Amino acid sequence: MAAYAGAFNVPLKCSPEETKHFVEPAMKEAETSNFAGALEVVNDGLNAHPASEGLLFLRSYFCYKIADSISSELSTLPRPIQPLGEGVLMVDGAMTNQMLGRFQEIVKVLGDAEEAINEILQVNPRNNEVTAFRSYIDSKLQKLGQESENMRMTFTNTPNIAGNFCVGCRKNISFDTQTVVFRKTSSTQLEVWHLPCFKQLGNKN
Repeated sequence: MAAYAGAFNVPLKCSPEETKHFVEPAMKEAETSNFAGALEVVNDGLNAHPASEGLLFLRSYFCYKIADSISSELSTLPRPIQPLGEGVLMVDGAMTNQMLGRFQEIVKVLGDAEEAINEILQVNPRNNEVTAFRSYIDSKLQKLGQESENMRMTFTNTPNIAGNFCVGCRKNISFDTQTVVFRKTSSTQLEVWHLPCFKQLGNKN
């Protein structure tokens, strides 16, 4: 058990049976970064041993690792909302929707992690290591929630100000699927362009 505890800096309270049938197989999955597989093994263990503190902690840890993997994946993608300078903002509607959906996945998984931690603390409220881990997850959830809300507000409110028609081609814009450019024309007004139309404007200038 010492090897497993060292990986998390938290002593895992598991019976020999739990360790053999669930902890060890889960850790083998985790060694190859298959955290979803590790979580599945742990959940099977909790079905058989629902009060196991060690398995509950592993559930919270693997949920966190899944959320962290999704977050790392998102960090490699192009930013869906990009300021281009001089009052110009480019928004990739399809990518924004995709990223907001992935944010919700992270929030759900971190919520599952927090739920498992709360179950541990109901049994052992003075577990300082687990309490610290919950605080860390809470901070992650708050940061993610704010980032998601900022993106959602930009994505939702900006079209309401700019209207639904491209200034260039005068055709309707699908903000959910198309890449568009918003350009500030005054302190209170925005105009919106399809990206290809805006590029044509730049070529003309």
